[in-house]
Parts: sequence; structure tokens; C-alpha cells
Amino acid sequence: MNWYHTCAPSSAKVAISSRRGGYALNGKLLENTYEEWRASPYARDGVQCQGCHMPDPRHLWQGIHDRRMVKQALTIDLRHERNGSALLAVLEVTNSGVGHYFPTYVTPKVFLWLDLVDASGRQVDGSLREQVIGREAPLNLSREIYDTRLAPKASLFMRASWQVSRSDVRLRARIVVEPDHFYVRFFKAIIDNARQGRPQLELALRQASDSPYTLFREEREI
Repeated sequence: MNWYHTCAPSSAKVAISSRRGGYALNGKLLENTYEEWRASPYARDGVQCQGCHMPDPRHLWQGIHDRRMVKQALTIDLRHERNGSALLAVLEVTNSGVGHYFPTYVTPKVFLWLDLVDASGRQVDGSLREQVIGREAPLNLSREIYDTRLAPKASLFMRASWQVSRSDVRLRARIVVEPDHFYVRFFKAIIDNARQGRPQLELALRQASDSPYTLFREEREI
């Protein structure tokens, strides 16, 4: 059984409901995983969704909540150079193994952080630089604020620079995945005014808040 029989109907239902309900942001459907895959090299090469999401084969549906799967699907490279007191770092993330946009919908966010730390591991004040991979929208889904997702085989280059006058600092790079970022925002926004179902909402918030994980972390002498 191929992708179309198992996955395309669900993706198509989302696409149809998005068109009818007005959930296209900035001219792009709220979720369009199947068409993202169809336009990718994976579809042309006959790579089906089950090969990644249902390995072995097992009746699982692994996705962005699975650290191992995400780690295997991305290529991450950290480079830096120093010229006197000037330090430049580049953190490159390539969607080398995801057959659709990474991430494919608005819920997850991927945070890239570059900073400087001292010998005790404390962050040097003012050194943090941040970039986000994801698609941002307000809770009412009224508009698209930004879309920095990575198409299949696309790369993001995060560049950061500092003037370094101390000899006891190191460069630190981190990538943190928050699979349920939108849900956390949503539950926090509605929980205080919930007249019914508050225990269930509190449980959902705790579970969503526990989902982030560190995908990549590296420190380097400079």
C-alpha cells in the first residue's frame, strides 16, 4: 500500500477544509503535506511516507516528536572563524531527509541559538542570537506572521558575529525542537477562562509543555 492510499485522503481532507474554511494564510494552505511531498524529489524517486514514518514496518507514526527521527532527517553543521577580536559563526541546517517542508504545519517551532559562555558555562550577557524555523500565526489563525520552514533539500544559514575581548569564553550552539509550541500558547490562552474541562486542559498543557527536546548542542573553543 502506497502513500496515496494511506496518507493522501487525510491530507486532502485538510486541504479541502482549509479552502472552504478560509484557512489559507498568505496564499498557502494551513497544512499541505501531501502536495509538498508531490513537489519534492522524494515523490519523483518513488519514496513513500511509510518508509520514514512507519519503519520496520511497524504500526507507528513517528514524526517531529521523535528526536531520533528528526536527527536523522537533518544535516547540521557549525563553522566559525576568528580574526583578532572579531568572531563569526555560521550554523547551517539542511532538510536532507524530510519529504515535505520541515516542519510541515504551524504547531512546531525549531529554535536555533548561538551564544558565548564562560568557563563555568554561564552565558555572556548580550551574546545570545536566535533564529526560528517554523510558520508563525496568531492563535486565531488570521494571518501569517512569518514562514521560515525548510523545503526538501533546502538549507538555512544562521550567521552571528561578536566582538570578543575575553580569553575565557567558548562558542555554544544549540537547536531545540518544540513540537507542540502552538498548543502550549493556545492552552495557556484559554485555560484561565475555561468553565468546563479545566483538568483536561491542564493535563494537555503539561503534556505539551513536556515535549521540547534538545536536538543539537555543541561548544567550541574560539
